[in-house]
Amino acid sequence: MSIVTLPFLVVQPTKAHTATVICLHGIGDDGRGWNPLTNELALALPHVKWVLPHAPQRPVTVYNKEWLRAWFDMPSFSFTETEDASGMLDSVCKLDALVKAEVDAGIPQERIVLSGFSQGGAIVLLSGLGGRAVHEGGEGWKLAGVVVMSGWLPLRDRFKSLISPHALTMPVFWGHGTDDPIVRYSFGRKSAEILKDHVGLALRWGDKGEAERAAFGSAGVSFLGYDGVLHATCSKERADLKEFLKRVIPDNHAG
Repeated sequence: MSIVTLPFLVVQPTKAHTATVICLHGIGDDGRGWNPLTNELALALPHVKWVLPHAPQRPVTVYNKEWLRAWFDMPSFSFTETEDASGMLDSVCKLDALVKAEVDAGIPQERIVLSGFSQGGAIVLLSGLGGRAVHEGGEGWKLAGVVVMSGWLPLRDRFKSLISPHALTMPVFWGHGTDDPIVRYSFGRKSAEILKDHVGLALRWGDKGEAERAAFGSAGVSFLGYDGVLHATCSKERADLKEFLKRVIPDNHAG
């Protein structure tokens, strides 16, 4: 199957390139939506290359079939209708091609992080914890980590059958605003609980104290809620994300 390459923006590292973070936006946005955050994080992670792809344009049902950039169709935000599995898996294939390009360029897969906001978060879970195993039946990628911001677990009824052997050792950062009106905070927590109860990933709640935060970057999901935050990020989440990335893709040549 021929994979159409996604267009993308790049924020180049300012020192030797030893790690890559690929960032997926939400519905109706494009790669530029990640620019403010990546520019902020780049100061603390000068060895990282940031890849910011643009999703294909497609009619999105929840927005009256308006043509928008989206990783898959969304019938509504109730998350009870049949999911666009074919659109999701197509996006996973496209994201895998970006990962493969980094590996082919010499970056070990263990030094690559997939991150996503909202709908992008759903895709990085599917790709990061399943990846090539989803569409090729292989082992998937053994990545440095996965970042989900205001996202949810897609294909919940069959997710366990899609994961790769590396999923159980994958560090996952999951941030979610408690007042999110689009992807409800309770739904985000439930998604994380499914990963624990049905898939077998370790799950730590970031509001349980410093011992939980000390496990940042280790295998399993670190779920952090941010009081009063809507469907967006906040300065505390960005600071937590920076700490997570410094742990899973440290600058091996710092100092």
